[in-house]
Amino acid sequence: MRTKVALAIFIVAVCHTGIDAAVMRALDRRVLEPDFPPPERFPEEPIFLPEFPIHLPELPMKLTTKSPIKQLIPDLQNDPTSQDPLDLAFIMDTTGSMSSYIETARKNIRRVVDEISQSQRQSIRFALVEYRDHPPEDRTYVVRKHDFTSSVSTMKSWLDASRATGGGDTPEAVADALYEATTLSWRQSAVKIAVLISDAPPHGLDSSYGSGPQVATTYDPIKEATRLAKQGVTLYSVGCEPDIVPYRDFFMALAFIAGGQYIPLGQPQKLIDAIIGGAKEELSLQQFSSDVQAEIQKQQASGGPIDREQIAQSVYNKLASANTQTTQLLLNSRPLDGPTSGAKAIAATSSLAEARAVFTKTAPDSSRISSRKHFGGMAMEGGFAMDSFESPRMFSGAMSRMAAPVAMDVPAAGGAGEVYTAVKSDITLEQVKRLVSKESAAIA
Repeated sequence: MRTKVALAIFIVAVCHTGIDAAVMRALDRRVLEPDFPPPERFPEEPIFLPEFPIHLPELPMKLTTKSPIKQLIPDLQNDPTSQDPLDLAFIMDTTGSMSSYIETARKNIRRVVDEISQSQRQSIRFALVEYRDHPPEDRTYVVRKHDFTSSVSTMKSWLDASRATGGGDTPEAVADALYEATTLSWRQSAVKIAVLISDAPPHGLDSSYGSGPQVATTYDPIKEATRLAKQGVTLYSVGCEPDIVPYRDFFMALAFIAGGQYIPLGQPQKLIDAIIGGAKEELSLQQFSSDVQAEIQKQQASGGPIDREQIAQSVYNKLASANTQTTQLLLNSRPLDGPTSGAKAIAATSSLAEARAVFTKTAPDSSRISSRKHFGGMAMEGGFAMDSFESPRMFSGAMSRMAAPVAMDVPAAGGAGEVYTAVKSDITLEQVKRLVSKESAAIA
């Protein structure tokens, strides 16, 4: 027994300076799973450790809770240890105004893998759903789906082939894209995240545009967001501001229904930072889904209606009392804004028709007028461009966008210099509420 203690003390000492993972595993086995019978008494002879080549890395190694040594050194690692795989789907508007966002995703997709892999995911798969508009507004495609792949090169090739063009009128095929996301081959065991990247509303929401007899609005975005939640998919909604500002509450509601967040984005080059941060937060929260499910089942067993606020408060109190920490996505060192009262009202509806009845456009903040000019939904810095128009009809459609009453220039919530980071912090009530929202939708 004292042999084990001596070896354990040695391991504790070297952990503070860092030691090669292979060495730790070998020592771990020798301490806790010796291949020789234990001595009846502590030996008189000196104890010699096996001669291993020791390499000191720049940073101390991280021990997993699966290792018995971790029980001897409980404070050396605080990161979540779930080894669940990750399925990450991009749902992207690929109309004329979105070229800079597509380019950012194309250039940085490898960084998504590298940074998220630091949290010890076993595997990451990517999917891409591109969407535009219905004919006659756009005759290229309505939705183009690329199912999950574990190959970064394949995902990059899809983005390489993606071109931002077309779009016609302001509303786009958001509902169709969300439906296609529900048909992806999500793994049952995976942490599932969908990221909707949009700068325009769905058809049928804004009565000032109308859906038009030529637009087949077969799918309902509220119902499709609910279907994603039922599949265990968390939806993050990236709003490309300022264009999306009048419809911010609606996109906040879609995210809230499926347990995600609305991410305001005014700088395309920050897209990947926002996605990585959101993914890290969701991965850290996933471990608490069972706590929420247990509380929901408890209320169901009592025979009363499900009280989401009460469930969230109960789970939060339990986790906060245990000093639980999670990862949190921050914008300029502050948590993202939670859903507004308008967004919650929309999220409480069960269809687009009901949502339309309670939807109110977000008024722009005149004190934060942007210097950017928008033409046909295409951002231009103090200039004028028409490169994305393929025909006079598209040019005319862009002009109709400018004439629409919601075409106002409003800067993103982050504005110039927006910085997205993911940091460790105490779990918040807002995070638990999002989990409750998704889990409640899953059983409704």
